[in-house]
Amino acid sequence: MALTEEEKNRIIEEEKLRVKTRLKYEQKSSGLAGVLSSICPGLGQIYNGSLRKAILIGLLIIISIIMLSLGITFQIKGVPAGKGKTSSIQEEKEFQITEEGVVIEKSEKEEEKIPQKKPKSPYLLTILGVMGLCYGWNYAIRDAIETAKKLNEEVLKNL
Repeated sequence: MALTEEEKNRIIEEEKLRVKTRLKYEQKSSGLAGVLSSICPGLGQIYNGSLRKAILIGLLIIISIIMLSLGITFQIKGVPAGKGKTSSIQEEKEFQITEEGVVIEKSEKEEEKIPQKKPKSPYLLTILGVMGLCYGWNYAIRDAIETAKKLNEEVLKNL
C-alpha cells in the first residue's frame, strides 16, 4: 500500500509541527536561567534540573554570608577573647574619678604590668565572605547559562 504525494506532504507537515511543539517545551531559556541565578543563586540550576549543583551553590552562598556577617560584627563589637569576654578593637583606657570629679590616671608602670593582648583581626573573615559571595554568585549565573545552552544542544541532536 503506497502513500500518495498528498499524504506524504501531510505527514511531513504534521511531523514538523510536532518537532516545533516538542522543541518549545523541551528547550531551556539561557536568559531565564541567568536571570533566576542573578536573583537567587541556585534557582537557575533548579530550572535546568541540576538540584545537586543548586544545593552546593546555596551552601557556598550561605557560608559566605555567615563569614561576612561575623567579620563585620567582630569589626564593630570586637573579637571574642575567650570565656565570654570580648576584646574591643579600639583601645579604651580605664580611669577613676574622685568625689570632686577629678580624674585619677594610673601610672604607666601599673599599666605595663597588665599584659594586653592585641585583638585578632576579623578582616580575614570579611574578605573571605566577600570573595565567596562574588565567586559563588558569578559561578551560579555563568553555570546556569552554559548548562541551559548545553541542554538545548542535546535536544537538537536527539531530533
